[in-house]
Amino acid sequence: MSTQAEDTKSRIFLTAAELFADYGFDKVSIRQICEAVGIRKPTLYYYFKDKETLLLEMINFSKKIGDQIYEEQVEKPKDFLDKIRGLIFGRKIFIEKYPQFFRFHAMIHLFAIPEKVKQEMIQYVLSLMLRFRSLLETGQKQGYVAADEDLDFLMMTLTSSLNHLTIRKFVFHDDSALTDENLERMYRFWLKHFFVTQDKQTT
Repeated sequence: MSTQAEDTKSRIFLTAAELFADYGFDKVSIRQICEAVGIRKPTLYYYFKDKETLLLEMINFSKKIGDQIYEEQVEKPKDFLDKIRGLIFGRKIFIEKYPQFFRFHAMIHLFAIPEKVKQEMIQYVLSLMLRFRSLLETGQKQGYVAADEDLDFLMMTLTSSLNHLTIRKFVFHDDSALTDENLERMYRFWLKHFFVTQDKQTT
């Protein structure tokens, strides 16, 4: 695909993501997307068979972005606590690099979407939960997570606190929510209350 074609496809993605997040998938027409991008309908249909295909490709694209960030920020570090820190700051990286896609991904659960897309989303969320739980299991084996800790509730608690900051950012437009300083505070809080660090082992 040529650079111009890639650019057009990217503009369709980003524009559709913003419109879907603002108004819902079922409320946005192909015509609206084309007008916002500044293209004709045949151009959009050259890349996407229909609106559902566009939505599925957008979800797959956002999954690809998320997987790349996860690999770099969580899988690449050797130390477990560095992986946990990467999990927190990886969220910020995604949001700063692709704000439209992240908001689209977060808001899509609130709107009516085709069943095929809904199942795709459910499977992806389940895979994320399994990946996070596996990370916590590794931490438990290495002694960073207490042996008697309920990993499901730990995972839910950690995810909820990170999601809370994300909601403050996107819903309440609180620019302080996802600053490096605030995320560092969250990381230190997690270490203090949920993980067995070296200083706790020696006291």
